[in-house]
Amino acid sequence: MRRGERISYGAIRLVCQHNTLGFSRLGLAVSRRYGNAVQRNRFKRQVRDVFRTGDYHRLSVDILVIPTQRAEQMPSVTHDFQMALRRVHCK
Repeated sequence: MRRGERISYGAIRLVCQHNTLGFSRLGLAVSRRYGNAVQRNRFKRQVRDVFRTGDYHRLSVDILVIPTQRAEQMPSVTHDFQMALRRVHCK
């Protein structure tokens, strides 16, 4: 993932890299700096739900999601993640 494309939108950073599997994979890196366990788990649930319900499996990329701000400073996790996913064009 060090060579992956970096995409930021709002308070979310994506690192994506093309894979040859034919489907997309999602990874989450949410540190304790983001918030307590309840806040971190809520962030992960929201991101997984957006990824699962969207049609992002056809992109055939590996996506790592990293929040760049604390939980109190993020008004809309789902909106920021959806907008960042629209910018994914890994080759």
